Amino acid sequence: MKQLIVSLCLGSMLLVGCGIVSSGIHPITDGFHKNLPQQNARIVVWGGYPSSTGTAMTWLQKRGLTIVERARLKQILDEQTIRLTHTQDDEGQILRVGKLLGAETVVFVDSSFNTGATSNFSVNPSGGGGHSTTIYSLSVSIRGVNVETGEVAWTGNARYPRPVVNLDDGLTRLTCNALATAWGLRPTGEYDWKGKSACEIESPASP
Repeated sequence: MKQLIVSLCLGSMLLVGCGIVSSGIHPITDGFHKNLPQQNARIVVWGGYPSSTGTAMTWLQKRGLTIVERARLKQILDEQTIRLTHTQDDEGQILRVGKLLGAETVVFVDSSFNTGATSNFSVNPSGGGGHSTTIYSLSVSIRGVNVETGEVAWTGNARYPRPVVNLDDGLTRLTCNALATAWGLRPTGEYDWKGKSACEIESPASP
């Protein structure tokens, strides 16, 4: 007798057709830039999720920028007795610290994800069983803000149209694609990379 497979979608997100994606999915992006930093410009990268923040630091270093180390940033925060609230209210404080560190730009990396689950059950004459897989609805938004004027010099946003099963890998890829779109290295919308991916591009954009 053939097995009967029943698939159920559970969790906090709305899923279309219970679609789960781990590969073959292309990020959807938008972004713009007025001004891009020059080579060797000093910048601070600030974000709440290590996968996205670390990826942004690496990507921007490949563009020839100088990144202020996280430890140095924390030292200044401690010296200034700045208490962060881990909300958008922190941005003014981070810009002020960036200026103290001689940075031209603070790059804010905002990661967003909702967690859900999909459960697969199989039923046969001997009984039934199943397993559950955690899935994520992901998006990343990145802004480069001038520390002197507070102006947003460039911004990029990236999201997956369907859930993915690997949180860190998904955030890494979205971060690269958001940055590549902001810097004009890839078109907006849904895009299928040919050759090197957004995380592998090494040539800097022209300011």
